[in-house]
Amino acid sequence: MGESTSSSVEARTQEWLEESFAPGIIAAHDAGPVFGPDGQPRRMSRYVFGRLLRKLKIVRWLDQLEFDTFLDVASGWEHYPFLARERRGAEGYYSDRVHALNVPDGPAYGKQDHGVTLQLPVLPFRDGAFDVVLCSEVFEHLVRPVETIAELSRVARRYVILTSLEARAASAWRRRQLQWRVDTRRPHVERNFLTLPELRALFGGAAHIENLEHANRMPINPLRPEAEQDALYAGLVDRTRLRGSLCHAISDPGLGAGSMGVLVVKAIGDAPLPRPPSRNDDVERADWVLDKAAFEEAHNEWNLAHFAAIQRDPWRAPVGPDVPAPARPVAPALAARLRCPDCRGELVGDGPAVVCRACATRFAADYGVPILVPGRPGGEPTLAECLERLCGDDATARRSVERVYRRLRRYERPPGLLRRALLELDRVWQAEAPAMRGHK
Repeated sequence: MGESTSSSVEARTQEWLEESFAPGIIAAHDAGPVFGPDGQPRRMSRYVFGRLLRKLKIVRWLDQLEFDTFLDVASGWEHYPFLARERRGAEGYYSDRVHALNVPDGPAYGKQDHGVTLQLPVLPFRDGAFDVVLCSEVFEHLVRPVETIAELSRVARRYVILTSLEARAASAWRRRQLQWRVDTRRPHVERNFLTLPELRALFGGAAHIENLEHANRMPINPLRPEAEQDALYAGLVDRTRLRGSLCHAISDPGLGAGSMGVLVVKAIGDAPLPRPPSRNDDVERADWVLDKAAFEEAHNEWNLAHFAAIQRDPWRAPVGPDVPAPARPVAPALAARLRCPDCRGELVGDGPAVVCRACATRFAADYGVPILVPGRPGGEPTLAECLERLCGDDATARRSVERVYRRLRRYERPPGLLRRALLELDRVWQAEAPAMRGHK
C-alpha cells in the first residue's frame, strides 16, 4: 500500500494514544494502590500480575547479558530503563511516540537527557547506538512490523529483546483466522500474528524464543470465567504467596500446548547468546521486581502532579532541581546517538532543538527531549534493506520474511463493504456466544 494509507493509520493511532493514555494512568491510580506503605501487596488483579510477570521475565534475561547502554522503544509509562540502571548499572534511554511520556518525571527514573520522541518504524538513532534494545508489548500493534524489527536490529549493538502476549499464532490456520478478524479502521488494534517459523525467520534461527505466559503455570487458567480469575487474583495479597506464584508462572518457558505469547532474545553480530536463565535466583529476582514495583507506585503522586502541570501549560510547568526548563537544550551525549529520521544524516544540537547536517531540517525539542517524527516519507528501511539486515544470505528466511512483509502490507488497507458486514456479524457472535454457551 502507499504511504497515504500507512500515514492515515499512524495519525489515527497517534490521536488515540494521546487522548487515552492520560485517562488510563489516572484511572489506574484512582483504583487504589497495589502495594501498601510497607511494600506488601494489598490489591492484585490479572492485569497487575501480568505486568509483574513480564518484568520478571525481562529482568531474568537482563541478568544474563553484558551491556552498558539500554534503550526501551515505545516505553510508554513503564520504566524498564530505570530497572536496567538499578539492576545492572546501565545507562537507560526512553522513547515513545507520545511526547509527554518522554518528559522527565522525577529524578528517580533518569529520563532527563535520556528521552526521545519518535514514530515507528523509523528509529532516529545511529547504527549500534545501544547495547540492548527492548520493545515490549508493541509489536502486535505495529503498522510496519518487519521494518521495525529491522530498525531494532540496526540500532542494537549486542541484543534485541521483544515481547508480545498476542502476536504468536499457534498455527497457520489460527494466524489466518486472527488476521481476518483485524479491523484496521480501529486505532492501536492488534493486527500482527505470526507463526513460530515466521518469528524464527524474522529474528534468525539462533535467536532464543520462549513463551511469555503458560496457562498451566498461571495462578488460574486464563480460560476460566473472568469472575473466578478476578476472585483468585484479588486473594494474592500475601507477598510470599505472590512471589511464589510469579516464580511458578515462569517455570516452564516452552512453546508447546498451553503456552501464550512470546519473548525473543536476539544476539547481534558476534555477541554471544547465553544459556537461558537458571531458576536458582528467581526468588531473589521476584522480590526485587516487587520492591521496584512498590517504589514506582510510591512515586505516582509526584508524577501525576507534574504531568497535570504540563497538561495545563507546557511552558509554565514547575521548574526546579527535579524538573528541567522547557527550553533545556538537547544534551550533547544524547545528540551524539541520534540521526535524522528523514534522510538519516547526523544531528547536532542547536539550542532547544537539533538540526540535520545533511538536509538542514530542524527538529524541535522541549524539556531536553528531541521530537524526531519524520516530516517526509522515505526514512524507513526498504524491503531489500529489511531482508539484508534480518536474513543475510539465508534464502529460505528471505522468502519467509518477504511473504510476511507483503501479507501485512495487504492488511493495511481498510476492510471493504462485505468484510465490514462480516466483521460486524462476527463481533455480535463473539459477544453473544458466552451467554449462549451458559444457557445450554
